[in-house]
Amino acid sequence: MNDSSNKNNHLLLFLCDDCTEDTSFQLTEGIYFIGRHSNNSIRLNSPSVSRHHATLMRRDLANGESIYILIDGDLEGKRSQNGTLVNGKKIIHHSLRDGDLIAFGSNDNQAVYKQEVSDNIIIYPYCDLNSKKSKSESLTSSNLAREKLQDTLIVSELNLKNSLENYDIQRLASFPELSPNPILEFDFSGNIIYCNPSAKLSFEDLLKQTNQENPLIKDLKPVSEENHGELIIREIEIEDKHYEQYIHYLSKENVIRSYIFDITERKNSEAKLKYHALHDSLTGIPNRDFFYWQISKNIQEAKESLLSKFFAVLFIDIDRFKNINDTLSHSIGDKLLEYFTHRLVSVIPSDYFVARWGGDEFILITPLELINHEDSKIKKKTSAQVVAEKIINVLKEPFSIEKYTIFTTCSIGIATYPEDGNDEQHLIKNADIALYRAKQMGRNNYQFYTNTLNKEKTLLFELENSLYNSLENKELFLTYQPQLNLKTNTLEGVEVLLRWQHPVLGVVSPSKFIPLAEETGLIISIGEWVLEMACEEGTRWLDLGYPPIMIAVNVSGKQFQQDNFADKVKEILIKTQFNPEYLEIEITESILMQDSEKTETIIKELSGLGVKFSLDDFGTGYSSLSYLKKFPFNFIKIDKSFVTDLVTNFQDQALVSAIITLAKGYNMKVVAEGVEVETQKTILKNFRCDLIQGWLVSEPLIREDFMDFMASYQQKTIND
Repeated sequence: MNDSSNKNNHLLLFLCDDCTEDTSFQLTEGIYFIGRHSNNSIRLNSPSVSRHHATLMRRDLANGESIYILIDGDLEGKRSQNGTLVNGKKIIHHSLRDGDLIAFGSNDNQAVYKQEVSDNIIIYPYCDLNSKKSKSESLTSSNLAREKLQDTLIVSELNLKNSLENYDIQRLASFPELSPNPILEFDFSGNIIYCNPSAKLSFEDLLKQTNQENPLIKDLKPVSEENHGELIIREIEIEDKHYEQYIHYLSKENVIRSYIFDITERKNSEAKLKYHALHDSLTGIPNRDFFYWQISKNIQEAKESLLSKFFAVLFIDIDRFKNINDTLSHSIGDKLLEYFTHRLVSVIPSDYFVARWGGDEFILITPLELINHEDSKIKKKTSAQVVAEKIINVLKEPFSIEKYTIFTTCSIGIATYPEDGNDEQHLIKNADIALYRAKQMGRNNYQFYTNTLNKEKTLLFELENSLYNSLENKELFLTYQPQLNLKTNTLEGVEVLLRWQHPVLGVVSPSKFIPLAEETGLIISIGEWVLEMACEEGTRWLDLGYPPIMIAVNVSGKQFQQDNFADKVKEILIKTQFNPEYLEIEITESILMQDSEKTETIIKELSGLGVKFSLDDFGTGYSSLSYLKKFPFNFIKIDKSFVTDLVTNFQDQALVSAIITLAKGYNMKVVAEGVEVETQKTILKNFRCDLIQGWLVSEPLIREDFMDFMASYQQKTIND
């Protein structure tokens, strides 16, 4: 009975006041069902235990060992009523470890899981926790003898199956008494007239029943000359066992003969395969395939109903999950997905259907609801809104995973049937569009789908497609915004700004297409083009006799973190023959956070060539004085949000003054962005700010206009 092929032996030991000390259960089979129902492999007869409370499933490992997976509920995804706990925590899907303490429904029904136990453990078919004595069956000598006999009859059993399939029964005439498989004969009325010893042993109680509810004789058809020799094969279920029954109609012998084969192991394996096919292996909840089946079922039921019904689809995405995964490790990310699932399941009603869509995305279906009043739209929103708010609120507490305390939020998009789509594809697509809006709105919120969102999403899709060809079609161009030295009142630098002239939409705002370029990865090729065009233009100006000025180019995080970024800059400088002393690369504080060691290496390598670096939008992100100390920046740029109200807001004045003083201490120059009025310029000059840019100096200019601007300032300097 012990599975010698496995290196592990597994024992489930029940801890219960009502149980005797013999409440142990050695696990050797591939699957066990646990619950109050009598046909479970392990029966727990307690009011807090569901009829089908939990499932134990063996998973064989590559090294020849095995582990057991504990699943709350059955293999169809139906969870238990009162939950399954492991070490005090509710689980959906858990890989058992040695010493795990399991509670089924309540602490009255506990078991401890042990591994590597001795081979001579007594095997108990089931444990009835409400009785004083557990039923048990030891391996007696008669059992062993019967098993030995069964081994010798394996070849005969195979012959039996082959014979039945070929309708050849005569060769088995001497076999019935010895066969390990049940063999029965019925008369024309369905009365049992013969059963072999195996049948008596297997179906002792059923053999006493002669009514049509007896699964052995149910639906037997009358015997006639027409069906003589007919063989029917069917599957029957008796308690916790599955059988394949071969029914052979022998009208000339006035008998119906039945051969029965135990196919329980095969059926359990099929159930196991079905479970894995429809459930996510990490979280234990339904997967995308199962979701499609469920939403199709909901739509079909709604369409067939005589009454108007609706349901909602909620698309859920964990905010900034990729950062957690990349920063802390994928194993921590997997744990976060598991813990997130547990919280998600804990706050949604049991009649809601939740599945893992993939990655860090989940999808939820609310149950069908009746629309029975005029204000149905409000009802739909209220129904989905309640569960969306519960999901967002349950994430307010951080997750404790290993040595980390992780704060996370989620964004949710909602679409309702049939208003937002009457088929699976449209509902999912529109819920995804609403999710995109939720992320646009700052994350950690939920949004309902609207037709306006669809138009915006369509526009973004068109922009994304057009963006792929924008470089080739020469639709991208550069503008230049001058930077004025407050002390000398001379043109000292220029910031290069990217623009897109769309053939249909006209000039597209950078706030629309830059995020698209980031998402698609096009920002890398576009960023290289901008850098090369800026250096090429700077060389041209010098060749035309203009005085040298600093050319500042913004670099995105994805572009900067490329392994070959420094080499690319060097290649461009060589190709364009531009002096690196006049190239300024602007990076934001978020870049410094991604990989500080890599960033430090790049900055030091390029600084060695003479390239300058500026810290853009200082004060708006994760400002840290350690950045100024660690990285050799040449410039700090004060974000325009601190300059806009500089004249009237004394707090902004104090902050700007402090930034300038701080920069001076590190021997860095300060550039103030967004200067639009003379009074702002005066205050900044009094604070000893070095450079300003904004509409007071000039709007961003195209190439020809900027060259005219340089010429005018050059002439002004000569006149002064």
